Amino acid sequence: MKQFIYTLFLAVFLFSCGEKPLDPDKPVYVKISTSMGDVTVRLYDDTPLHRDNFIRLCRANTYDGLLFHRVIQEFVVQGGDPTSKEREPGKLYGHHSGGYTVPAEILPHYFNKRGALIDAKKGDDVNPERASAGTQFCFVQGKVLTDEEMDEIEKRINTIRRNWFYYTFTDRLKKEQPELADESAAYELDLLASIMVSDTLDVLGPAVIPPEHREVYKTIGGVPHLDGSVSIWGEVVEGFDIVEKISLVETDQNDRPLKDVIIQSTKVFQKDVCR
Repeated sequence: MKQFIYTLFLAVFLFSCGEKPLDPDKPVYVKISTSMGDVTVRLYDDTPLHRDNFIRLCRANTYDGLLFHRVIQEFVVQGGDPTSKEREPGKLYGHHSGGYTVPAEILPHYFNKRGALIDAKKGDDVNPERASAGTQFCFVQGKVLTDEEMDEIEKRINTIRRNWFYYTFTDRLKKEQPELADESAAYELDLLASIMVSDTLDVLGPAVIPPEHREVYKTIGGVPHLDGSVSIWGEVVEGFDIVEKISLVETDQNDRPLKDVIIQSTKVFQKDVCR
């Protein structure tokens, strides 16, 4: 139902704006022109909520003039805070995302390789549903990793997973049994949630980085500790050298570039796929 509502909303929006309807049989691309060069991404069809949201925002020129407000070398390049259009020197951006979220679309066959287009979101402790911030997005930059490094990252993935189960179960228990939300019931809530986590992990076993993903991380690179916890709805197909250039800019203590990196425009387009 949620997917239908988003798709219907997109169709109404495009019709009202006079935009040419997209061909459902052709892939959708977006060219993101920045003050440091152009980056083109291909959007995935099996993450329609994020795909359609991004198309709507791009066609509405929402990103024009916004900043890449958070840049961390060997991690991500992040932008899309609507208030960053102010470009106030030294100001910390990243707390705004259009006033809405997009339901999570976390699929196991997508992983955080270099060039992945992923969400930005609040932490699992306050956002166990892992809903994505409405307007914000990130390019994964990451780095090439060894098997030994990935063995350590698997431990981190499992810690993130365990904590997410805990937050999910505490949220569920408080909704099912409102009395557990009271501060006086904190011990009981923690005990019940911890038992549920242990039982769940006993059934599921530990999370591992699949061999085919490991190979990509060893040759192309990425950020595997995010696997399974963020929505990925596209990937860079042209201009990754620009993402690399942005990732190297000098930043302040809040990871904001000292010299603004600006999204100048976005263009949604389609082209035939060679078969």
